[in-house]
Amino acid sequence: MPAIEARNLSFTYAGADKPSMENINFSIEKGEFVILTGPSGCGKTTLCRCLNGLIPNFYSGELKGELSVDGVNVNGQTTAELASHVGFVFQNPENQLFSLSVERDVAFGLENLSVPMEEAMKR
Repeated sequence: MPAIEARNLSFTYAGADKPSMENINFSIEKGEFVILTGPSGCGKTTLCRCLNGLIPNFYSGELKGELSVDGVNVNGQTTAELASHVGFVFQNPENQLFSLSVERDVAFGLENLSVPMEEAMKR
């Protein structure tokens, strides 16, 4: 089973004239290392928003196709449900880090998943 799989994935933001991404197909196996690159406006952020459930739960528009992460169909899942499968790191570190230490920033995600502090610190 692929770690991530997209079939004919397309998304058009509400009010947009054309899709941000159209008919995207790929499969990423567990343990594979993949870099998503391309020019500004080619759909990289849109794809990431689909992976973590921000699309369609936060950004509205027309979503077509299929997308799964760890065998879970992303469509119909909340962002909170997907948080234990998908992480998102912003392009600019200033937008990502907000605590006074790296340790606290790293622990933040685990805290939001209700992992006890002792376990978070071990991890």
